[in-house]
Amino acid sequence: MYMKTLFIFLTLTFFSACGVLASSSSLNSSANHEWINNPPSDTAEYFYAVGYGVTQKDAKSDALATISAKISVNVASSFSSSVSASRQGDNEEVLSNTKNEVLSKSKDIEYTDVKVEESFDDGKQWILLVEVERAILSATYERKLEKVDSQLQAEWEIFERAGFFEKLKLTASIEKYLKETDTFFALLHALNVSYDDSKYTQRYINYTKEMRKAKNELIFKINADKNSESLAALIRSQLSEQNAKFSDSNYNVLINVSTNAKEAKVNSTNETFKKLTIALRNTVIKATDKSGNIVSNVEYKTKEGSSEGFQDAISRTAKYEKKIAEIGIISFITGN
Repeated sequence: MYMKTLFIFLTLTFFSACGVLASSSSLNSSANHEWINNPPSDTAEYFYAVGYGVTQKDAKSDALATISAKISVNVASSFSSSVSASRQGDNEEVLSNTKNEVLSKSKDIEYTDVKVEESFDDGKQWILLVEVERAILSATYERKLEKVDSQLQAEWEIFERAGFFEKLKLTASIEKYLKETDTFFALLHALNVSYDDSKYTQRYINYTKEMRKAKNELIFKINADKNSESLAALIRSQLSEQNAKFSDSNYNVLINVSTNAKEAKVNSTNETFKKLTIALRNTVIKATDKSGNIVSNVEYKTKEGSSEGFQDAISRTAKYEKKIAEIGIISFITGN
């Protein structure tokens, strides 16, 4: 009886001790890793975030995603003071679209020299505390901006010497460069509240004004063969949305649209597909000035099907509409 009582007593003592040790270990773990629940606050010099992941790489990516989200909030609030807002301030729709594009791109930030301040493996996942220096991040995007701006200035020098339609062609590439800088300016303002973009502001506003002026000086005439009538109507509609002017006599740009097509059938056991007629189209859009000089020549090879016959397949514009949506009407007719 005595031995049984002693055994029970020792057993209870052992488990009680284990419980105390486990509790003590848990407290020590919590104390040693207080940064997990209470990471440092962001400062004027640094961003901080805690990340979780199966691997250290995953945890680091998670932390940087958190920092990107915080920067994105700052981008939204600082956008109105950026060069982008200044040069597009009189066009609310374009300004709104630009802001949405910038916010989307600002979540995909390129980080360098990320410092892991703390790390902990709790047996299930890695937990990391990372630090990102604002100055290093700003320097990265300032270099990117300078590179694009250099390309932009070189393109602008060509623009200033170009003729009517050549300016329209160059506008497409210049606008791509300007759109790229939109994200840089917004990020730089978000990273540094005192960032000064004044050396770009007036120049970019002038670029935008001059490109609009060049567009307004263009007067189009569009000719099309029978196979291209529906495409010509689409081109006219798209240009009209950009306030383009048209005239059959006082034009300075003539756009000729021609389409050659071959008929084909679908080799299929499916009855619906067997009824389709396929048009293999080769479309050429050629632009000339009033003197007859060719200023652009672009070719599109497309395939379209219809159950209404060959001519209906030729006249369908869905493939063209998709391309225009991707690159814009100016790039579509110029090939830029």
